Amino acid sequence: MLVGFFQVWLPSPVQISVLFMVTTTFYNCQLYTGDQVLSGASFTVEQGRIQSIGTVDNLPSGAQLVDLGGMSVAPALMDLQIYGGGGKLFNNEPSAESIHATWEEVRAGGAAHFQITLSSSPLNTIREAIDACREYWAQGGNGLLGLHLEGPYFNPEKRGAHPLEFIRTPTRTELLELLEYGEGVLNYLTLAPEMIATEDLDFLLSSGVHLSAGHSNATYQQGMAGFQRGIGRATHFYNAMSPLQGRFPGMVGAILDARPFTSIIVDGVHCDFAAVRIAKRILQEKLFLITDAVTESRTGRYQFQFKEDRYVDADGTLSGSSLNMWKAVQNTVREVGIPLDEALRMASVYPAEAIGRAAQTGKLAPGYPAQWILFDNQLELLQLHGF
Repeated sequence: MLVGFFQVWLPSPVQISVLFMVTTTFYNCQLYTGDQVLSGASFTVEQGRIQSIGTVDNLPSGAQLVDLGGMSVAPALMDLQIYGGGGKLFNNEPSAESIHATWEEVRAGGAAHFQITLSSSPLNTIREAIDACREYWAQGGNGLLGLHLEGPYFNPEKRGAHPLEFIRTPTRTELLELLEYGEGVLNYLTLAPEMIATEDLDFLLSSGVHLSAGHSNATYQQGMAGFQRGIGRATHFYNAMSPLQGRFPGMVGAILDARPFTSIIVDGVHCDFAAVRIAKRILQEKLFLITDAVTESRTGRYQFQFKEDRYVDADGTLSGSSLNMWKAVQNTVREVGIPLDEALRMASVYPAEAIGRAAQTGKLAPGYPAQWILFDNQLELLQLHGF
């Protein structure tokens, strides 16, 4: 029945594009704006942007009208950590083609924006990844926010599936080259704060790259020192970090105390759903969803295979999830027990805030891009709009 309904009003990508070129009012929906939930709502789109928010009782005149049949609408989602898609792992194939395959993967999961992520790698591979991002943009590629370097400046004791041969302590020379070569592309860097000299951390903090603490065996004191110095984020909470213990609070304790923006993988594998609920009670609006998703890869330095409900490397080490962002939202609601409107914010508003883009994306409000998802009362994702 749903297929037939959507064939009436949005039968093809071409007609979707046409609707976004003219002034169109979408009405009769449950609207999750990122700030509030509106029943019987309407919103008007002009030239690809939200012009106004209203109700079915005050539809503007002169606009093309589209009845959404009581379905739900929310801002398109955002994934700040994903390593590839469609069988193309970015580490092994740092190319525009790999980024495009990843875009197709994230779009199927309701995300309009993503950071392609490169795990710990030699400097020449990092350069190739930066070049690939520029090429993807030059080709008109959609959705890419920039490059997330996850490593290589980690604590070897918490390297997870990252090869030991790539883990290293940064030199000022390498950091200078990294920032100069990656200008305009390198957006996010995960590092272990205890593994970097204070002057080098200050240098990175002054660069504008968003720094995130992760793959760290820091003591509580070392972790707090990094956050107090200016690190504003933490990567995949609980995973690859020193745990919270009564006499040794570790990196987990420092994150709970400092409350930086913190990503978490809600697949029930990387951490228990109860652990997500506990983290949410403390971190509140600072906790946001990522997929940490990889893809099947049988060749190259990073080799992953799907096992039951996760990806593992050749040694059986947990290496990444099989999530998409919509599945992460579903799990957050169904398994963790977080209300839907807040779960949606964890996948849109909060990651946008974490990278300083909350004024440009993550909400449905006048002036924002008209990038939105449509879903039903059973939390089944129907469509992503805006591309």
